[in-house]
Amino acid sequence: MIVNRLINCLIKRRHSTNKLRFYTNSYQKQTDIDQSVNLQATFPSRTHTCGDLRSSHVNQRVVLSGWAQRIRKLSPELIFLPIRDSYGTTQLVYRSPSLADYTNLILQEKLSQLSTESVICVEGVVIQRSQDTINKNMPTGEIEVEIDKLHCLNPANTLPFLPSDKKLSSEEVRSKHRYIDLRRDTLQNNLRKRSLASWIIRDFLVDEGFVEVETPILFKSTPEGAREFIVPTRTKGLFYALTQSPQQYKQLLMVGGIDKYFQIAKCFRDEDLRADRQPEFTQIDLEMSFVKVDDIISLIEKMLVQVWKKVLGIDLTNKVPFQRMTFNEAMRKFGSDKPDTRYGMEIRDISSFISDLSVLSEYYVECLVIKNGITLLSNSEIESLKLLDTSEDSKAKCEFHKIKADKLNSWFFDSHLLKHSSNLYDSFTKELNIEVGDFVIMNKRKKNLTKSWTLLGRIRSQFITLLQLKGILDISPLEHNFLWIESFPLFTHNDDTGQLVSTHHPFTAPLSEDIELIFKNPEKVKGQNYDLILNGVEIGGGSIRIHSPKLQYIIFNEILKLSNEEIKGFEHLINALGHGCPPHGGIAIGFDRLLTIMCETNSIKNVIAFPKTASGNDLTVFSPSEISKEKMKEYGIQLISDKN
Repeated sequence: MIVNRLINCLIKRRHSTNKLRFYTNSYQKQTDIDQSVNLQATFPSRTHTCGDLRSSHVNQRVVLSGWAQRIRKLSPELIFLPIRDSYGTTQLVYRSPSLADYTNLILQEKLSQLSTESVICVEGVVIQRSQDTINKNMPTGEIEVEIDKLHCLNPANTLPFLPSDKKLSSEEVRSKHRYIDLRRDTLQNNLRKRSLASWIIRDFLVDEGFVEVETPILFKSTPEGAREFIVPTRTKGLFYALTQSPQQYKQLLMVGGIDKYFQIAKCFRDEDLRADRQPEFTQIDLEMSFVKVDDIISLIEKMLVQVWKKVLGIDLTNKVPFQRMTFNEAMRKFGSDKPDTRYGMEIRDISSFISDLSVLSEYYVECLVIKNGITLLSNSEIESLKLLDTSEDSKAKCEFHKIKADKLNSWFFDSHLLKHSSNLYDSFTKELNIEVGDFVIMNKRKKNLTKSWTLLGRIRSQFITLLQLKGILDISPLEHNFLWIESFPLFTHNDDTGQLVSTHHPFTAPLSEDIELIFKNPEKVKGQNYDLILNGVEIGGGSIRIHSPKLQYIIFNEILKLSNEEIKGFEHLINALGHGCPPHGGIAIGFDRLLTIMCETNSIKNVIAFPKTASGNDLTVFSPSEISKEKMKEYGIQLISDKN
């Protein structure tokens, strides 16, 4: 009997507890709804942005909206609160009157509960700051707004980091919460520069008679170029490929009579990522009919003068025309097809000083002098430069010499490359300005270059990087050295396959004087191609295109040795060239890389709103992501691991 009573009491208590929990949850839910409705309530429209107000606005009543910054509470009666929006920051101040009424007490309570980065709207009067409190580092630093009303439009939860933090959080954390990271002034300014540059470029090209045409993103897989992103369709066995560039479409537009085409195009390449590369990127793409190389180069220089002037306030007219250099000249002088010419340090030809002149038909012998290199570089750093010599050519030789006072000329006579003579020693050291403390590197390399760097070019670049890290090289970020590299080899030898491949792409026209070499010695054929280099970064490239269907077919079939099936993939283009195609050429400028230099940042991620991480992921929205089995079945996709 007693046991039954106890059980009944426990059951009643449980029912009572559940009922209380239900009422509590219902009340909380209603409270949340009431708060949400309150947050969605109307609020006054802002009269100014947070970057607008100046001394001329004193005594005006204003409404500002933005994000609350860290509050400074000197006392319950004196509170400072900066408010920030896209345009700037304004200091708000709350001063309690001597006899605070209910409204002031409510305002105090709202301020005390306000979390950093909450979205607020405030009303108040602009007042002049006293002379000793003016903040000269802020455009709005002469004034503050004395507030009397505050609307909390959306209170912020605790953030993983604050946009105002001087020490940045890890890239992973910032990538996951990119929408918070975007509130930083640096990224805000970068995106505004990007927007302005885009508008200026469009305006310039339209004034030059160009027509903006959007070309398809869904293309088809083709054998040339980088690895593609493949898009399945619901038709069995058929796939799209995302365009690596609008190259073929813009050539078809020339056939279609669109005399001058441009677009700011999205492009996609499934490549390994690095500081200047993303899987999806933007390029300024243009093509023109009836043009020569000089016409395209002149147009781009004119466009960049406008962009630099209107975005950066820098006049480039004294740099026009930009320096031009052939591929061979760049490789001889700097050992790179994209040299940074701000630092000098040219590589010198020392063929006249070598002991074995018979090698000159096949080899170059060259020298790089690193002035004061022994002092500037540690022994470990010098060893790291030596490790760059990975040549497998037994005939190629590289020598490293430290010029020391106690061995002033012995290094010269120890060299296996140089002809030993006292007269030659004097001439050599004088011509190359070699002094005690210098680090001298000499190299014998093949003339026929198939890569973008020579050994001395890599050493030169690595040395410059080391000095930059040490803070020794003091080059202004506002120094912009533009350089055109022209006349690349039309074809290069693929060491893996043993076949010739296109240096740029297979649609590039050869130099007219080299056409006859296509059959005799294709590796010596130079192309009508050109790259634009800015401070050692390739920011664009283009060429005059092949407009003859016969020549295009010959290059596909006889030079590149494409299969019939591969050539069939270009059938649409070959047919179009035979239907009245005008001579034409164009260029693509990497918009992201261009902005990276203009914004003085070290990664294109900092000029893109939502970039991918090094692994190719978008941590903000968690892409790429898995798809359901139903969708996989609909598109005929089966994972290899699922076959088991």
